[in-house]
Amino acid sequence: MANHEFCTPKKPPQHLLNKIKIPASPYMKKIGYGTGIAVYELERSPAYNKLRSPWAIKKLLKRNRDNGQIKSRLKQEADTLRNLVHPNIVGFRAFFEVKNVLAMEECTGCLGDLIEQRFDQETGPFGPQTITKVALDVAQALSYLHNTALIMHCDLKSYNVLIKGDFVMCKLCDFGVCLPVDKSGAVDKEKAPGAEYVGTRPWSAPEVLGHPQDISVKADIYSYGLIIWEMIALCPPLIEDVMEDISTCTELDLDKLDDLMERMGCRQRPPIPENVDLGENYNQVLEIYFCCTEEQKDKRPDATDLIGLLQELK
Repeated sequence: MANHEFCTPKKPPQHLLNKIKIPASPYMKKIGYGTGIAVYELERSPAYNKLRSPWAIKKLLKRNRDNGQIKSRLKQEADTLRNLVHPNIVGFRAFFEVKNVLAMEECTGCLGDLIEQRFDQETGPFGPQTITKVALDVAQALSYLHNTALIMHCDLKSYNVLIKGDFVMCKLCDFGVCLPVDKSGAVDKEKAPGAEYVGTRPWSAPEVLGHPQDISVKADIYSYGLIIWEMIALCPPLIEDVMEDISTCTELDLDKLDDLMERMGCRQRPPIPENVDLGENYNQVLEIYFCCTEEQKDKRPDATDLIGLLQELK
């Protein structure tokens, strides 16, 4: 892979930030959502003789303005993102702490939404070339995070992969629960004593679902493998019987929901759906999926190895 020179982003002068007005939510187009937050598109007025690209604005929902945990995650995401500069990581634009608003580079959409659309259209899995493109871009982001920035993402899933154009570029987003790691890839216990892996359970590796947690960058690699699975199966990475039970579970059926969460904690590599017809041109993509989701973390490749493998497939 060609070497990239990354520069440290400069913090915008405060007097410029003070002039930026964020409209009330009803006046912006809603383009996404998450736990306690929503994401909006902000069209910016053009400067003299210059067009300005829109921003993605991430802000707390009104009912969560006093939620300390969500506010803390948003600030952590802003503090982390402002120091990350890589073509496959969403760009930081500004953070307005008083208003709990994070401004970022806007992308066309997210992979999770595109997977849902493809499922609804019944057009079958993404082609191997598209899967390879997404996998390579995300692997390059992970290599930078794990080896240069020395952090692990901790919540890798299709909904945190943003897409620019028609898969021209893929970028990682959502750094609210990331953890520092040392050069060996293990969680840095001096910088983060008592650290816990939060993540999203269906995408989490076996070693972070038990107690005590065994936290390292190899958990990101497991989640990465499940993104490949999502692009083939066109659904979240859950074993089939759990998927069937979830489809019949109502919000009021709390006992059944608790039982499903426990079963989701018993991580099994989800099998390739039998009703999906994959030709030989998917073989190498599937090999990467299987090696990334090995139960024993030491058998999984690292992000740099994945870059080499995927560049050979281009």
